[in-house]
Amino acid sequence: MKVLLPFTMSFALASAAAVTQTLDPFIYGAFGKTATFSVANQLGFFTNQGLDVTLSPIPNSTFGYATLLSGGYDLLTGTVDNAVNLRFNSEKPLTVVGQLDLGPELVLAAVPGINNVLDLKGKALMVDAATSGYAFVLRKILALHGLQLGTDYTFQIVGATSTRFQLLSQGSLADGTPVFATILTYPFTSLATTANPPLPILARVSDFVAPFFSSAITVRSEDADPSANPSSTIPRFVAALLGASRFLGDPANKLCSIQAIATDNGFSDTVAEAAYLSATNSVSGETAQVDFEPSRLGILNVVDVRMLSGGFAQAGLAFDFADALVPGDGLLLDLRVRDVALGLVQDLESGECPLL
Repeated sequence: MKVLLPFTMSFALASAAAVTQTLDPFIYGAFGKTATFSVANQLGFFTNQGLDVTLSPIPNSTFGYATLLSGGYDLLTGTVDNAVNLRFNSEKPLTVVGQLDLGPELVLAAVPGINNVLDLKGKALMVDAATSGYAFVLRKILALHGLQLGTDYTFQIVGATSTRFQLLSQGSLADGTPVFATILTYPFTSLATTANPPLPILARVSDFVAPFFSSAITVRSEDADPSANPSSTIPRFVAALLGASRFLGDPANKLCSIQAIATDNGFSDTVAEAAYLSATNSVSGETAQVDFEPSRLGILNVVDVRMLSGGFAQAGLAFDFADALVPGDGLLLDLRVRDVALGLVQDLESGECPLL
């Protein structure tokens, strides 16, 4: 096992040492960078686990989960609703090995001039897919304000959050069709609120659904048993994220974490600090779930939101969700990879930050 370099040594020396090590390739599918990923990427958590990680952006959920199942990604993080839907409705071999966050910065954002949820009546709202988890959350929020899909508003299917944020910022689709609102998440809410002019935040999901199990660390079910492949890179990747999550959650590392977020994304200090505060929020942040332990109430809330919109037609009325959502070997929530990763975590000591 690689010996962890002291955190107080020069970053250049640490980087040079990492180059001499043969790193195993790892393809990581994600809709965007989380704060945990940025910390892991900038502070050497991946290389300390012997990994050369390539982040492959996911353009939309349909593509992302199909690519994971076909072997195009080693691991994917995405909304747990996708895994719940695909496993329970379509019996796809997907397994969730841990919970990354509780929906950091998950908000309903709009273009300037839209000042409250009722202003969305008669408008088209951007979503990744009409039956995605965030679309169901959006429907719930609007329904609580008396607005119903198909009667009071429609959906524009445009893709991942990064695309929706770009379109919201410019105020229209590529063909000039106006856009009005969408669900945003980390780090795009920070970018929206620090823009000039800022994009209005009409509602925060945590005010309506909490806890909310958002990003799930997801693998093919065949990879959920680490004993089947002792040389698997998957537990080491999860261990790197675990170490980065612990570092991010330690207030003593605030300035270093902010700098890692800024450097990894090219953010200003103002945006990076806003993103850090979002990621460490005790209600909806990335550090809210200790060591990626799944929130039972959080995933039950996800199922409830989908159920309210008829999102389990293929599962059948007699499907036992309460039993199916108990963690266990071979089930949707299978924590064997996470448990092995806990024994591989290499924590960085608090101290002088090589990025500052």
